[in-house]
Amino acid sequence: MGNYLLGFSISLIGLCFLLFNTIYGFKIKRNIQQTSFLFFVSYLLIMFIIEIFCHAIGILKPGSNIFISHFYFNFQFILVSAFFAFLFRNSKEIQKGIIIISTFVFCIIICSYLMGYFSFWEFNLLEIGLTSIVLVSYIFLYFYINFEISNVPFYNFFGGLAVYLLSSSLIFLTGNVELVFIEDPLIDIWVLNSILYIIFQFFIFKELKDFKKDKLFKY
Repeated sequence: MGNYLLGFSISLIGLCFLLFNTIYGFKIKRNIQQTSFLFFVSYLLIMFIIEIFCHAIGILKPGSNIFISHFYFNFQFILVSAFFAFLFRNSKEIQKGIIIISTFVFCIIICSYLMGYFSFWEFNLLEIGLTSIVLVSYIFLYFYINFEISNVPFYNFFGGLAVYLLSSSLIFLTGNVELVFIEDPLIDIWVLNSILYIIFQFFIFKELKDFKKDKLFKY
């Protein structure tokens, strides 16, 4: 019970940080007339709503909120994929490729449920792995294309997201998912994941500060 309370408390810190970033993002949005920034703050708001449901269910019935992970990973995948499709709007080939790949991956995930390979009430390793790998690939492509451009927006956001996706995915994909539920692990998995999420929120905060200072290239 002690490990659970510690993990949940740290998770609440991450949630509060996300709430702060969301409010701060919408506050400075009034002075930022960029559609890309609207994508950004919309992502924050939707992720916050999902996290609220996750924590609420976790409080009311600990351990029964695993199914929320499907909404988290899939909504994040759809939102960030659409975000990249917009950012690459001037390169129709890349934009088309993102739309095709993302649609194909999402269809695979849907089929994995329809065909009964994964239960809705359990972690879907295919879902976690595919969405994370594809999004990280988009991020690396974005970094590569904008490598020689200074003050490119969303570097902190995408950098933090890549680190979080790779790290949190490895937690679930290496070894055994049951590691998450053992009572006395050497390293509490939920605590580690929550700390990684707080670090991710710091990257988002830094991105918002750069936008407020208006020192980023208009994308």
